[in-house]
Amino acid sequence: MSLINILVAVNATELAERLNDGSMKPGSVGSPTNLGAWGGSDVFVSMITQNSYIASNQGGSELEVKANSGDTVRWAVSTFDGDTDYTAFLYNGSFNPSSGITALSYFNMHTSVYLPAGSDPVNGTPALFHNNAYATQGTVIEAGQKIQYTLSFKLVNNSTGAVIGYFSWDPFISIAN
Repeated sequence: MSLINILVAVNATELAERLNDGSMKPGSVGSPTNLGAWGGSDVFVSMITQNSYIASNQGGSELEVKANSGDTVRWAVSTFDGDTDYTAFLYNGSFNPSSGITALSYFNMHTSVYLPAGSDPVNGTPALFHNNAYATQGTVIEAGQKIQYTLSFKLVNNSTGAVIGYFSWDPFISIAN
């Protein structure tokens, strides 16, 4: 049983600009704005995973991963600005066929990391920082199929705490026999 980590990067600045100029609607919890497919959603979302799990499309919004029955797939989301101006986090996912993966669970992981304490990353002594990382995961159940899934995320403005939009897109998981 493997843990397949998928890093999702959201181009929050581009989404905010499109919302501000009216070329995109903010969506709602129950009806998020669909970011399109393939090249269309690549403007807004990029995904990567460990090389051994790549089926195709590393770096695009339609990352297809290889998994076996019993593997756990975990998605962690960040914005390209490192969550400085905006924060994105997953709040919903649906799978077709639904028998291929368990219901998603959502959780905060408390992490401790050592980072440079100041502006000199070479000579400075690393300092311990505590943080939270939000993740979403499900466990693959049924082997031998290709699962199309839709993930939805909420985008929050970090200067005000206001939700600026709800968005979705749809990648794939290929499950080996």
